[in-house]
Amino acid sequence: RSLEDDPRCEHIVAFDIRPPLSSGRKTRFSRLDLTDPSADEQMAKVLIAEQVDVLVHTALLAYPSHSSSWAHELEAIGSLYVMNAAASAKVRKVVLTSSTAVYGAHSSNPAFLSEEHALLGMKASRWVMDRVAVEKELARLKRDCPQIITTSLRFCMTVGPTIRNFYTKLLTPQFVPAVLGYDPLMQYLHEDDAIRALLKAVHEDHPGVYNIVGDGVLYYADVLRLGGKIAVPVPHFIGYPAAHLLFNVQLSVVPGSFLNFFRFSWVADGAKMRNKMGFLPQYTSRGALMSFFDSLQPRAASHSTEVAP
Repeated sequence: RSLEDDPRCEHIVAFDIRPPLSSGRKTRFSRLDLTDPSADEQMAKVLIAEQVDVLVHTALLAYPSHSSSWAHELEAIGSLYVMNAAASAKVRKVVLTSSTAVYGAHSSNPAFLSEEHALLGMKASRWVMDRVAVEKELARLKRDCPQIITTSLRFCMTVGPTIRNFYTKLLTPQFVPAVLGYDPLMQYLHEDDAIRALLKAVHEDHPGVYNIVGDGVLYYADVLRLGGKIAVPVPHFIGYPAAHLLFNVQLSVVPGSFLNFFRFSWVADGAKMRNKMGFLPQYTSRGALMSFFDSLQPRAASHSTEVAP
């Protein structure tokens, strides 16, 4: 929608399995399934025909999938196809929406993770490791086609009134899980700031990798307090297998390995974002979080009205 309203954007080609709801007069839809082995050829033909200048790759899942093999085909192998298409079509620039989750949540993490930190991911989580694989495909494109500008935006936990991901899903109920004895630092990015950063990377040339994060951090206990949530402390040696079981029977949106994100800090440094990219989020971490929590009240009231007899 932002690109539709932006006079700097001439036209948009949307690759997906169904037309986007935000389509407007500038948008041309091209059906593409990234699990199709010929996806790179199909995509390259359209990129060339439409004379696409900037390719933005956002085809990543908001939740870990119970069909992990399919998810791997979509994200890791699909990203290989996207980069192949970009190389074949000789686009000028590729922008990737990534995540600070690629650093992983580990007890050995420094206070702030810079863009130079190793992408350790989490070996127990295929969802996280697929994101690491996507970053590696972008790096391969840069190595093989140095003339193409490549930009990776590593968003921290993104929240807001409309966004739906695994983290907002976990923070929506009144009772929220917590790992007993741990209170990690958290940081957040408002969905509007995520869009602003993405638009900046599209319209300006900022090669390289950038952590995109809201200013400030909060302890997890403060996060729950601000949202009026009630923590349910669980010992980690019970929580991991219990969460894994609930995920396997599809009663949870995340597997047990994701408890690491609620046990260890994985706060990213935003200095490069501010100093080199020149991007300043309008919302602090706290402000982004409160925007999400505030949106839950009318949503809850609406839901109550719908289900009332």
